[in-house]
Amino acid sequence: MKRFFLVAAIVFAAIGLYGQRVKYNFNPSWKVFVGDDANASSVGYDDSKWKQVTLPWAWNEDDAFKKDIVDLSTGIAWYRKHFKLPASAKNQKVFIEFEGVRQAAALYVNGQYVGLHENGVTAFGFDISSLLKYGNEENIIAVRTDNSWEYSEKSTNTKYQWIDRNFNANYGGLCKNVFLHTTGKIYQTLPLYTTLGTTGTYIYATGFNIKEKSAVIHSVAEIKTKRAKCKPPVLK
Repeated sequence: MKRFFLVAAIVFAAIGLYGQRVKYNFNPSWKVFVGDDANASSVGYDDSKWKQVTLPWAWNEDDAFKKDIVDLSTGIAWYRKHFKLPASAKNQKVFIEFEGVRQAAALYVNGQYVGLHENGVTAFGFDISSLLKYGNEENIIAVRTDNSWEYSEKSTNTKYQWIDRNFNANYGGLCKNVFLHTTGKIYQTLPLYTTLGTTGTYIYATGFNIKEKSAVIHSVAEIKTKRAKCKPPVLK
């Protein structure tokens, strides 16, 4: 047990040494356009006339007060956000986290395609560290969302089995929170296995004793490092 606490102390000391973790609320100051435009991911694209919103914001949310859920509007909608990061974050890891999107989202950062998430339910995220600018330079994130009832996964060309117009309110776009995380080169991962392949912190219980009202609580934290010369501690 002492060895466990010593290893944990060394690991978390290293995390603190190589960079503070900061979680930004990334909901304010987005712009949205309902429709499709092949140029909307470009850095120089003019989005000045797009509707300005604060997330979570489903682009078809007004339909909920006018229509039956089977008749909610569906289709393509683009979201864009302009932002700057402090120069101090230049050598850190930067992750963007989406709590969910409906049904699919293609992410672009500064005009570069990052990845596609197809699910409609689970949270997901991407490591965008290598694509960002810092200090006074502006960054632009663009997200193409598609909440079509007939949406099919790109890899299998099949629809989601759980889609049903009878009980599933199809709110489209970025209808959940978005966060930006900056960490050091040694960092505790996020629970975003779908796209990042990381598990974050897993808490579970064993040894239940109902009569004594007790159990053993376990906490397992996944730590990663991108420092080439960093080696785990050797205990003797």
